[in-house]
Amino acid sequence: MPAVFQVNKAKMDDLNSKVGAETGGVNDRRVQHNLRLIFENACRITAPFYDPAQSWGGSSLTMYARQTLCEAYPELTQQEIALLLSGVARFHKGAAKNNL
Repeated sequence: MPAVFQVNKAKMDDLNSKVGAETGGVNDRRVQHNLRLIFENACRITAPFYDPAQSWGGSSLTMYARQTLCEAYPELTQQEIALLLSGVARFHKGAAKNNL
C-alpha cells in the first residue's frame, strides 16, 4: 500500500469502531474516514478566515486556515491537511455563495 494511504494502526483501529452511517458505511470507497470525522470541526475553526467581512488591509485571511488546521490536528500528514483544507475551502465558498 502506498505511504499516502497508510495511517497509524492505533488511529485506524479507533476509526474502524466509528465506521457507520456518519462515515458512509463499510462499503464506502473513501479511505480517509479520519478526515470525515473531523471535517465539521475543521469548518468551524476555520470559519473566521473565510468570512468576507474579515480581512487584513483588504487581503483575505484564508492563508491562516492551513496553519490553524496544522495546529489543531498535529497528527495529520501534510497531504491530509491539504485534502482537509480543500474540502473546507469548498464548504465555505459554497456557504458564501448560498448567502448571496
